[in-house]
Amino acid sequence: MSNRNNDFQKSKNPLNILQNAMGSEIILRLKDGTEYRGLLKEIDAYMNMILENATELMEGSPVAKYSEIFIRGNNLLFIKPDASQIM
Repeated sequence: MSNRNNDFQKSKNPLNILQNAMGSEIILRLKDGTEYRGLLKEIDAYMNMILENATELMEGSPVAKYSEIFIRGNNLLFIKPDASQIM
């Protein structure tokens, strides 16, 4: 029973969820309202991350494209893993 509880706890850890999302498309919003959509390349314990083939969105409209961009974790408002199912 404790092994099952341990597996459940691991799946609820946000960092584990994001590490499992590496290589997939995510959407994230910064505290200033800017959104980015791209492939999650790297993430660390502070939720700093690198996105590849990222698109910057303002009010849902694309504003810029980046081959690679670094986002600091302390600027994040939310992250949506597996964004390929949206739009």
